[in-house]
Amino acid sequence: MKKSFEEIEYDDETFQDLSLDGLIISGVSFDYCSFVNCSFNKVVFENCSFSESSFDSCDLSLVNVKTSIFNDVKFINSKVIGVNWSSIGMPFEVSFENTDISMSSFYMLDLRHTKFIKSKLHDVDFVKTNLQKANFTESDLLGSSFSNTNLSNADLSTAYNYMIDPNKNNLKGTKVSLPEASSFLRYFEMKLI
Repeated sequence: MKKSFEEIEYDDETFQDLSLDGLIISGVSFDYCSFVNCSFNKVVFENCSFSESSFDSCDLSLVNVKTSIFNDVKFINSKVIGVNWSSIGMPFEVSFENTDISMSSFYMLDLRHTKFIKSKLHDVDFVKTNLQKANFTESDLLGSSFSNTNLSNADLSTAYNYMIDPNKNNLKGTKVSLPEASSFLRYFEMKLI
């Protein structure tokens, strides 16, 4: 049987090479902790708290974040695929760098100022999400859904593969660049020549 966490509070600890796939982890608090090369595939984090912590080269695919808190948490070089963040507790502040978060849902969440740097965001649900001033530097948004989404002052200047209907989203002050910005013309039945 896989060993889970024995304490309910961890402070300034580094966890390396853990494999806790499929476990239920309940009521554990992690402050200033680092997780390196760990596998949490299909783990249920129930009423857990992560504060000022990081996951580097970890697999958190299909985790369930039931009312857990992620406050100032960084995901670096990781897989966080198929996660429904909509049931997350507050506060919720995360950043993603060189991370695959495909097929995840951020439905109706407040992600102002969130950084998605050099990340893969295929088929991500951003419907009714507040992405004001979010940064999508060099991120791939293929198939991601945007509807009633606030992207005002967001930086999409180096993002690619996005299809965002300007009639159904707030794009005031959004930074875009060519050739990706030409995708907006599709919604106006115009052709770029």
